[in-house]
Amino acid sequence: MRILQLSNFYPPHSFGGYEQWCEEVTERLRGSGHTVTVLTSRFRHKGVADADEPRVHRNLKLEMEFASLSNAVRFFTDRAGDERANLACVSDTIATVRPDCIVIWGMWNIHRSVAACAERLLPGRVVYYVGDYWPSLPSQYEPYWTSPAQSWVSAVVKAPLRTLALRTLRREGRPQLSFQHALFPTAFVRDELARRQVRAANSQIVFGGVDTAPYTESRVERPRQPGVVRLLWVGRLAAEKGPEVAIRALNHLRHGPHQVEAQLTIAGSGDAAYEQHLHRLVAAENVTDRVQFVGNQSKAELVQLYRNADVFLFTSLWPEPFGRTVIEAMASGLPVVGTPTGGAAELLVDRENALCAGAGDAVEFAARVAELVVDPNLRTALVSRARRDACQRFDISRMASEIEQCLVELIGRGEPISSGNEPLHAPTGRTYAGLSSAPVQ
Repeated sequence: MRILQLSNFYPPHSFGGYEQWCEEVTERLRGSGHTVTVLTSRFRHKGVADADEPRVHRNLKLEMEFASLSNAVRFFTDRAGDERANLACVSDTIATVRPDCIVIWGMWNIHRSVAACAERLLPGRVVYYVGDYWPSLPSQYEPYWTSPAQSWVSAVVKAPLRTLALRTLRREGRPQLSFQHALFPTAFVRDELARRQVRAANSQIVFGGVDTAPYTESRVERPRQPGVVRLLWVGRLAAEKGPEVAIRALNHLRHGPHQVEAQLTIAGSGDAAYEQHLHRLVAAENVTDRVQFVGNQSKAELVQLYRNADVFLFTSLWPEPFGRTVIEAMASGLPVVGTPTGGAAELLVDRENALCAGAGDAVEFAARVAELVVDPNLRTALVSRARRDACQRFDISRMASEIEQCLVELIGRGEPISSGNEPLHAPTGRTYAGLSSAPVQ
């Protein structure tokens, strides 16, 4: 097959597991003999070099730049031109690649008309892998104009333009996407989007996956301090991820009825102000000597962190679409104490492959960790089932194989393919080059 993958970001210039899925599935589809082309945005992390990326085209323009004072002005001066450039890019890529099908991944902060363009030029041959809630989100500019300015300079620029900008967005509307074929990493994501009035005509659950091979190798542990439980937390440092719960649980372990000495390693980064808040919380909880912040880690470094830990804490407060770190910990033979929020409830089975605790309940997290300390048989049983689940149900090869099968079946239906040479124009007013401007459904 000739496959075109559309994604807002693509490693190494990415932000999370959704984009990693796109890359990992791309590699495995290529390994199965398919020709896979990736079209993604021009976004690049500072100081991160491009890898040798055959057939990866970083040409799409983001709808709005990150943390740029020029966004208010660009809304009126460059936005329409950027959208025209994106539509032309998609049209030219389809004409050149002649894909049998298109797989659309994350489209947050990409003009919605990009996905609509793909649907129009390859009718019936577009499949969405919907790994987060982007189909239900507004234009990136809508929250930009309605939220408070982050600086006085930004406020001076935004204030006189806000009313006109919001009126412009309402007048233009947004292209309607059909979502004729959609795959979801968990049933929760499918159902949550349906609740938000985003429904696919044909949907299937293809559980997300992780390359479990690096994590299942024999654990090579560093020397440990006797009597100290090593806790690990991995993720983006943000309030909804619940790192504060892990810090407070550490204090409860030490000073509560359990009397368990523990150390906590926190791997990840986030907003600088929130990171400072976490450091202040560590001091306030009087656990400075027991908490280590190690920042973002490479995959190899993460593998070693998992191997060196005794218990993994998954403390998310928000409805997670999936939970890659849960699978990484399970594959590593690391017992998980976690919150079954959102899609994570389909990964964590209490007292079968993990111990579950209530969202935000640091006392219960501490109690579950203490339970693992005093009951080694429970720990062994959980680890055995968790590793089996990770390798059999949530491995990336299984995920890629199921996506491949979906694409093979789709192409086998023989639905007609557009020539890919039709001219496209960016919208002016409410006209989307023949695409409906009704809200997405």
